[in-house]
Amino acid sequence: MIILHPAKNMQGKFRLPPSPDLIYMAALAACAAKLSVNIGGVSNDGAVIDEILRSLNGHADINLVDSTLSISPKSINPADNTDVNTNSGEEALLLTIPDSLLPYRTVYLFMGLGMGKTVVSRSTPPRQITDFIARAKRIGINIETVDVGEATGLRTLSFDSGIAESSCPNEDDCAALLAFLLGKRDKLTFSITDYHLSTPLRRLAHALGLSVNARQCVSSDEDAEMAKRLRFMRGKQRSPEAQSQQSFIVEADFSTINADTANAINITVPGDETLAAALITAKALVPKGDFELSNVALDPWASQAASFLKKMGAKINMDEQTKTAFGPAGTVTVQKSERVGRKARCIPLYHYLGQLPCMTIAAAFAEGKSVFRDLEPMRLFDPDGLEQLEQCLRPLGIRHGEMPDGMVIEGAKEFDGFDISEALPAHIAVAFCVAGVKCVGKTSIADDFVVARWPDFEKMINEIFEFRGK
Repeated sequence: MIILHPAKNMQGKFRLPPSPDLIYMAALAACAAKLSVNIGGVSNDGAVIDEILRSLNGHADINLVDSTLSISPKSINPADNTDVNTNSGEEALLLTIPDSLLPYRTVYLFMGLGMGKTVVSRSTPPRQITDFIARAKRIGINIETVDVGEATGLRTLSFDSGIAESSCPNEDDCAALLAFLLGKRDKLTFSITDYHLSTPLRRLAHALGLSVNARQCVSSDEDAEMAKRLRFMRGKQRSPEAQSQQSFIVEADFSTINADTANAINITVPGDETLAAALITAKALVPKGDFELSNVALDPWASQAASFLKKMGAKINMDEQTKTAFGPAGTVTVQKSERVGRKARCIPLYHYLGQLPCMTIAAAFAEGKSVFRDLEPMRLFDPDGLEQLEQCLRPLGIRHGEMPDGMVIEGAKEFDGFDISEALPAHIAVAFCVAGVKCVGKTSIADDFVVARWPDFEKMINEIFEFRGK
């Protein structure tokens, strides 16, 4: 158990460890592109990293030495789908997604399907598998279920690029399509509407020498000045309908690698965005003391909690320090400020999954109500993702209401300490650790999955927090 007391201050400096979710994405993309990569900063002292290495073992030669993870993809004989190194077709084709990795599950799944793998995730319930099949159909991918021991796997039967070209996918479907194309080493041009192409896959593709570009559609009879004026006017209008009709052409070419492949590509992975969300939220709640968080991914897709806190009125400063394979990374500091409730549309959902629990805790300690919408796909989880989150809010006494597609949270200045004995997923448990340092009284939280993802978590919180009554 993690035992927490009210925090007097939060101070010092802390460098985030690399995101295991992005480590896996980079390694899997390297297998898809048949590229050797070196991923730096990887420490093999956690159960989650062990799970990642086991998942990749049948698809690449893996070597972890002095915190550098080397991935050398195994070659597959296309004539019989057997691994030319191990001569084991079943091992080469079966991809088991680590159950502990949540936010980018759709990306991993569709990348594996594009690679021709039979993809298995034992924590994926039947209703979510049905949803994946429906999503695949919308973007031209025909997949089927197969029994793999006691689990259900998915594999691709066919791909209709014509459907994909004309589907104009929403943001979650777009992530699936791009992942599938990368896994298949294919190219495609398609259009998207009402959103920009903000995804970790886009950054990663360029780091691997692949190409993903998006350009805004402008009709031929509209000059540049008029287009600029229209974009300005649309930006001034607040309703989603008023901001619509912004279309982009996406050109994804994963068939040609524009990089020197003679040597392994060095990949730098930014810090764990789930832990970043927790520590940024904690600092907003415990303003006393100077605290600096470094190696934070600063791209929009990685900073949903920070963006939500800013909308609430939090003063968050970000300073870019370096470039990674997933975009810029740098330091974050948070100044003392008052916060009020806000509305959030969680689209695309995979950008929010790992950070949503921290956003709900931020809302619980803000003035007024906060509303979170577009969370219907969480109903497909097992257990129900929304229901699980609500069950965790109850021990705190947080006033909240349920909606079919989300929840409403009413903030308060003070809550008593609480106890959660059930082992929760890391992204939920860490959010309630954040609540624990703000609550009055002692709090205890089961640490099973927290320690699996961040082995030094308890040491870290004892170093950066000074507690009352300890």
